Amino acid sequence: MLAVVELGQIVEVIWVSLLAGVGITAIFSFVVLGLARYVDSRGGVRIAWAAMALAAFALFIAGFVFAIQIMLTKGG
Repeated sequence: MLAVVELGQIVEVIWVSLLAGVGITAIFSFVVLGLARYVDSRGGVRIAWAAMALAAFALFIAGFVFAIQIMLTKGG
């Protein structure tokens, strides 16, 4: 038996997946940037880079947990 999927549902899956993929990748790139600049920096600005990396990592983990929660609760 074939399942009928509406075009709107397919479009929604595509744009949400694209947004999540680009968003999570961009957030993690700020983690890498902050850590790289933290290692190379001296003085007070070093703390700012570490704070940015830590905040970006917290957002990354929050997005990851949110995605897992959505996948587990949105069953059919």
